[in-house]
Amino acid sequence: MKTGGCPICHRYFIVFYILRERGLIDLVVTTFLPESPPKEVLEFSNGKHFPLVKVRRGVDSRGHDISGIECDTVDEIEALLDRFDSDEMRSRKESRAEALAEQTFEDLYMVNRLLFLLSLYSLSL
Repeated sequence: MKTGGCPICHRYFIVFYILRERGLIDLVVTTFLPESPPKEVLEFSNGKHFPLVKVRRGVDSRGHDISGIECDTVDEIEALLDRFDSDEMRSRKESRAEALAEQTFEDLYMVNRLLFLLSLYSLSL
């Protein structure tokens, strides 16, 4: 889940795809060579700063309109993603679902260990 050196790394693509699938944003991905940005990119940027994100329409997790937001730095994109409260977009270390699953397995292990120790104790009686 690290941000790569590419203009729009795999993580950003997946996160924005999740937002699109949930109907929260209208997403268009445009790949291009930095030497020859398409007219859509030139409409809101000089094409010299990467990555580039422009939200055509959408709302954040609180229902606030984010239409027209433009990001051309990693910090701006991260700030935009922070406006969405989605566990699926968090890294494994930050995920509440992941922490709950790990705790469940830890509890299950402790219960099994306790049952094993009790069975050994009852056999020794």
